[in-house]
Amino acid sequence: MRSLNRTEIKKLYRTLAPLKCQIMFLLAGVEKPANVGSIFRLAEGLRAEVLLCGRTPTPPNPEISMTSMNQEERVLWQHFSQTLDAVKYARSQGYSIIAVEICQNAKPYHTYEYPKKVCFILGHENTGVHAEILSICDDAVYIPYYGKNYSLNVAVATAIVAFRACLSQK
Repeated sequence: MRSLNRTEIKKLYRTLAPLKCQIMFLLAGVEKPANVGSIFRLAEGLRAEVLLCGRTPTPPNPEISMTSMNQEERVLWQHFSQTLDAVKYARSQGYSIIAVEICQNAKPYHTYEYPKKVCFILGHENTGVHAEILSICDDAVYIPYYGKNYSLNVAVATAIVAFRACLSQK
């Protein structure tokens, strides 16, 4: 076994079936530019749109650019001063609003039946998604965690649920 070179990787990726899902990421209070950059890099790979809300850092930002490997330049994104306006926008585009949050009535991410168009709401690294926003979500998913901490890093959790949503589409 050996690593593939760039030409072989491109050839492999051309054989993949097209994505059967549409993903949007709504960052509601994510504060660390490195997390924002990681989510931009993920968004580029899944052809997702990114909605940045409130005090979430926005491009241009050197830490976002470094972490995303400049992929923020290839991703459709918007900034909303109010998270509620971003939720309204996502709904107007036909997206279901799913919080990634450990909360009442949240379902395990790996058993959830994702709609074809899903907007994942991601909250602050420590305090999560605000109650006001949770109350208007269509649903919530969480990732079971067995360590002493309560959850994974927001960018890692985003990647896990987004790929699960895309790969679970038939």
